[in-house]
Amino acid sequence: MKKTILFSASALAFTIGTVLLSSCAKEDTSAPVVTITGGSTMMVSLNGTFTAPAATAEDDEDGDISTSITTSGTVDEDQTGNYTITYSATDAAGNVGTADLVVTVENDAADWADTYNVFDTVAGTLYFNYAQVVTASETVNNRLHFNKFADYSGNTGIYADVTGSSITLPSQTTGAIGSNSHVHTFTGTGTQTTAGFKFTSYTDTDVTGGGSTNGVMWFK
Repeated sequence: MKKTILFSASALAFTIGTVLLSSCAKEDTSAPVVTITGGSTMMVSLNGTFTAPAATAEDDEDGDISTSITTSGTVDEDQTGNYTITYSATDAAGNVGTADLVVTVENDAADWADTYNVFDTVAGTLYFNYAQVVTASETVNNRLHFNKFADYSGNTGIYADVTGSSITLPSQTTGAIGSNSHVHTFTGTGTQTTAGFKFTSYTDTDVTGGGSTNGVMWFK
């Protein structure tokens, strides 16, 4: 009988100790810390290539769990805009840590976009002054669009391409533009200036009416 009592007391003590240890165990509620190499923002040239940077994940209980990192989100390199890539890591207790990378896809010629005061000299004798809105293409890198090139009404489709500090007006034929609804072809070359840029030479050919004029166009 004595042995049985001793056994029962020992079992009770073990049970109490187990309960006390269990109740004192700290629950893991801390999420891993995810760190993106290079920071939380990134720039990508329009029509370029996006490669997601590496990242690390550190957990206060599990240590380095970088191999558990997954990513979600996409970047369209052929459309300007801001995109978010989310990095996630999960520890052994199921806690999830995240970090966001904001990727900006930008036209490299975006700095050329502005509202300009244009000084247009035609054939060295005719002078025109008008406002012009120049925007950067959202789909073609280093391309600029003009809202009313050469001040012809309806002339909204003309574009130019930038290479370094040079600008080129590829040969383009319009639809019917201007007060007489003629078809025109434009071409030209130019360069960046301290105030904006300048077509040092451009040609305006009136396809419908015949004839061609050369000019110089300053964007300031």
